[in-house]
Amino acid sequence: MAKVYVRRKEPGKGWRYKAIPTGGGRRPVFDKDAKFHVRYADASGKFVWSQGYDTLEEAQREAAGLELNAKAVSMGLTVEEFKDRQNFNRAPIKKAIEDFLSHARKTKKPKTVAGYQLNLAQFEESLGKVRFLDEVGKPQLLAFRDFLAGKGYEARTQHNRMMTVLSLLKTNRIRTDFSLRSDLPEYEEEPAVPYEAADLQKLFAAMKPEDVIRYKFFLGTACRDKEVTFAAWQDIDFARGIYHIRRKPDVGFSPKKHESRDVKMPTELVAALKERKKHTPHPRWIFVNDQGRPDNHFLRKFKRIALRAKVNCGHCTAPWTAGRYHTTRKIEVTCETHPVCQHHYLHRLRKTCASNWEASGVPVRTIQYMLGHKSLETTQKYLGITNLDSLTDKIDAAATVAAKEAT
Repeated sequence: MAKVYVRRKEPGKGWRYKAIPTGGGRRPVFDKDAKFHVRYADASGKFVWSQGYDTLEEAQREAAGLELNAKAVSMGLTVEEFKDRQNFNRAPIKKAIEDFLSHARKTKKPKTVAGYQLNLAQFEESLGKVRFLDEVGKPQLLAFRDFLAGKGYEARTQHNRMMTVLSLLKTNRIRTDFSLRSDLPEYEEEPAVPYEAADLQKLFAAMKPEDVIRYKFFLGTACRDKEVTFAAWQDIDFARGIYHIRRKPDVGFSPKKHESRDVKMPTELVAALKERKKHTPHPRWIFVNDQGRPDNHFLRKFKRIALRAKVNCGHCTAPWTAGRYHTTRKIEVTCETHPVCQHHYLHRLRKTCASNWEASGVPVRTIQYMLGHKSLETTQKYLGITNLDSLTDKIDAAATVAAKEAT
């Protein structure tokens, strides 16, 4: 609540602010050159001081106005909209977004929340003069789609950002007849492309011993990068050859969907981990960086390995920071000379592992469980792509049949 203070100079103490009593009773006497200031919360909730006013009455009038303005700004409204009693039961978009993000911070990972924040900021920008949630309908969602397209975002990005907005609306029970299928451009899901044996041999040949154990862990468990980052020795059941993926609240880690699960590891990987534990670099974490903290740069290192192994396609381009400190500049580079190839990423190791499990006869439901998928449909996107080198006889046989039919 905004309060009025008088600013005066006290002997031996300098300038001091003294609150003006708000109750009844005798009015205090002020020096003729006294200045009155208002202390109030701004739109962000931070308490700040107003300019000085010549009279108490003027400061009191301004206190009411400043407090009202701060409340209106915090909700993304004008003072007139805030004062309008017809709007009291309506949900301002700005306030709804803040509440949505506040809840997400309690249940989602920081990276996910950051994505939500960006998506909703762009949605708010696209709305123009629309201030309340009940004003949002299909026209506003179509305008957001066109806003994203105008910025050059691809169909998949449009889809993902629209999903965030629809989640916001669903949370606030706002219904629209917007259709993800018919009102957004179509995009093709990138197929699961496991590594061929020859490429894996080249990649591992270019690795240092420390790299080998790390990426064999990826290849043998099909784990996501954070699940490898926070892999701890206490999670490994050496007797059964199982990696228990579970929450670690003290470091802010939880598996995707917040569900713990077990992954059966190959015997070779279990033996390598046993040997590593004899000279472990850390008493808790299996893989650490030079500072002794859980390593979280697996992707960056993997791309450097792919460059050394000479398996990059040579056609991918990306911006690159050249130079150091004050001499840095952005340049465009290709994956022929820099570790920026888009065809090498950690998820391909996960897909390779899942495909190998299927080819070796592991039941699909078991693969679904070890991958941590809730939907079998999601798991099937990882499967069904056979090693192409093993199809030579079948492809030749099919071509022979086609040739006979054509003659």
